[in-house]
Amino acid sequence: MAMEDSSLMSEKQPDGDRVGACIYILHMLLQRVEQRHPGTLQEMIDGVTADRASVLASQSQMNEVVPVFAEALKLLSLARDQLKLVDDQ
Repeated sequence: MAMEDSSLMSEKQPDGDRVGACIYILHMLLQRVEQRHPGTLQEMIDGVTADRASVLASQSQMNEVVPVFAEALKLLSLARDQLKLVDDQ
């Protein structure tokens, strides 16, 4: 899918801003998926946890991927926990 207006991709903006925007959008999408399909976030958390355990057991590429798993779990847990707070109110 080509963008007709490529100004978004050609803008010179700090990488941190773009990463922050992506995290924000991902967070919103995860919450919407969870609202439409309850339990999805927990399933994803369980999958990431299992994948991390498998990598740790095999000791392959441990230094490169362990922080990725930690960040993924943080993002998924935050989205899940924030939805629980809203539901509990």
